[in-house]
Amino acid sequence: MLKFERKDVWDMRWATDNPDLFAMMEKTRMYVFRNLEPEEPILSSGYICSFQDLEIKAVLLDEILRDPENPNKDLILELEVKSLRDTRDLLEKVGIKDAQTFIEENPHPRLWRLLAEAAVEALDLTTAETAFVRCKDYPGIQFVKRLSNITNSTIQKAEVAAWFNQYDEAERLYLEVDRRDLAIQLRRKLGDWFKVLQLLKSGGGGTDRDVEEAWNCIGDYYSERHKWDEAVQYYEKARNDERLVKCYYILEDYDNLESLVDQLQPGDKLLPKIGSMFASVGMGQQAVEAYVKSNHVTAAIDTCVQLNHW
Repeated sequence: MLKFERKDVWDMRWATDNPDLFAMMEKTRMYVFRNLEPEEPILSSGYICSFQDLEIKAVLLDEILRDPENPNKDLILELEVKSLRDTRDLLEKVGIKDAQTFIEENPHPRLWRLLAEAAVEALDLTTAETAFVRCKDYPGIQFVKRLSNITNSTIQKAEVAAWFNQYDEAERLYLEVDRRDLAIQLRRKLGDWFKVLQLLKSGGGGTDRDVEEAWNCIGDYYSERHKWDEAVQYYEKARNDERLVKCYYILEDYDNLESLVDQLQPGDKLLPKIGSMFASVGMGQQAVEAYVKSNHVTAAIDTCVQLNHW
C-alpha cells in the first residue's frame, strides 16, 4: 500500500508516455504529480482529456453544456506542466547550458526536443546533436550533421530558418549570399511553383527546361482546381500538347483543337485521341482528318459510318 491519499478528487489521468506522471483535479485546482510529489497547482475546472508530452488537454464541459449548440474553441484548454514552463523560461532568460543541466535532472523527450530546437537556432550544433540523440529524433540528428558540413554561416542560418518553416526568411538569406539556386531548390521542394518561376525570371540561375517545368506545374495547379482557362495559358507556354488537348476539349474550344491537329506531326499519338473527341461531339470531318493524319484509316471509316457521312 502506498502512503498516498487525496481528498475531493473528481478526475485524474495518467500520462501516456511516462508512468511516473499523472494529473488530478481537486475542486478547482489541477495537480500534476511526479513520483507522487505534487507540482504547483493550476487553477482550472476542466475535465482532463489527455496527458502527453508534458501537456494536458482539458475541456470545460460545464460551460459547453450550458450552450451545447454553440461550442467554443476557447473552452478547450492546453496546459503545460511546471517542468516544461521552467525549461522555456531558462532557455529564454538564462541560457542553453543551464537549461541542459535542468533537463538532465528532469529528463523527458519533450524537454530534450525543446533544448534541441533552441540549440539549433543558436547554431550550437554539439548541444543540438546531444539533445536530438536523447529524444531519439533521427531526422534531427541528420539535419545537424548536414549543418556541420556547411561552412557559410548565412547558409546555415537559412537552413535553420527552413527547418522552422520560416521559408521567406530562408529565401532572403539565400539571396543575400547570392545562392539563388538554393532558394529555387527550396521553393521547388515546397511545390511553390509561382515563386520558382519568379526567381527564375528575376535573376536567372535556371535553364529553359527549369522554366518549362515551372510552367507545367503551374498549369497543373490550375487544372487541379478546374480553372481551365488559366491552365491553358501555362500549358501553351510549356508547349504541353497532351494537356492542352484535355483543356481545349473541356472548354469546348474546338477551333484551337483543330489548329493543334494541323501543328502535330503525322502519326502523333495524340491524333487518335483528338479524333475520338471530335467524333464524340459529332464533328465528323475534323475527326476523320485527325484519324487519317494518324494513319488510323479504319477508325476514320468507322467514324464516317457512325455519323452517316457516306
